[in-house]
Amino acid sequence: MQGLNTPILRIAAEGWVFLCALLAAALFAFFGGHWVLLSLLLLAVLLTGIYFRDAPRNTTARPTGLLAPVDGTVSFRRECHDPWLGREAIRIGITVPLFCNYLLRAPVEGEVTAVEGAPKRVSCIRTDEGESVLIVAGPLALLGARPVWPAFGDRVGQGRICGARRLARCIEVYLPADCRVEVKLGQQIRCGETVLATLLRRNA
Repeated sequence: MQGLNTPILRIAAEGWVFLCALLAAALFAFFGGHWVLLSLLLLAVLLTGIYFRDAPRNTTARPTGLLAPVDGTVSFRRECHDPWLGREAIRIGITVPLFCNYLLRAPVEGEVTAVEGAPKRVSCIRTDEGESVLIVAGPLALLGARPVWPAFGDRVGQGRICGARRLARCIEVYLPADCRVEVKLGQQIRCGETVLATLLRRNA
């Protein structure tokens, strides 16, 4: 699984399947003298490379912080009842631009755990202190895959690559209710760098 998470030349590994197919088609168009088609294919190669890119991030360990899992804009912040873990929570919505970092980064260090009864678009990371953070992708956005890739029971490091947004245009993060939210509505955030919230319980 780690191999799938590792970008090659800053392009997500699964993106190379599409890039290689487009490059092969472009080569065929070149030798066939199909110049208009070649131009369109080269444009598609460029856009595909941008879509699957993973720009490096300067991630600093934040023992009490919850980092943004994806690039985007904070679209809402609500106190709510978590329907999957049956707890009071803070729900933060992130609107994701089409051409932003393709790969997700873990908000916290911890263990990937299953959430009974939840759809595949819901992933959970539980910290060593027992706090759970949910990453929820928009409906039908991940083509049947979980947002966080590692198997249940595997550990992820804070700010490290842990999954992919794929076609998701909205990512929601469910945080423990006793967090202090550090972002504002409309704020631009960067995955692996922006602190969404602070876990106050760890300071007790």
